[in-house]
Amino acid sequence: MSCYMICPNCGKETIGRYATDNDLCGECSSDTDKLSDEKLQEQLDTAKKYIEHAIGTIKHDGHLGTIQTDWILPYLEKALAAIGGDK
Repeated sequence: MSCYMICPNCGKETIGRYATDNDLCGECSSDTDKLSDEKLQEQLDTAKKYIEHAIGTIKHDGHLGTIQTDWILPYLEKALAAIGGDK
């Protein structure tokens, strides 16, 4: 079943299968996907930065404040490797 819809973002009229009032047209949907990708990359870069900082601090000082870190260092290194950082 196809439905007539108007994109709530740009106002473009389109026909979409199983469209709802909140559906975006193909063009706006692509733009949203690009923004989502950029946001995700920004979040990954931030996570890498903090994980790298924690690893560097542990390796340099042997601790993070009063937290014993021997058990967490391998997990931080694995997490960093999993999101594309350097180990």
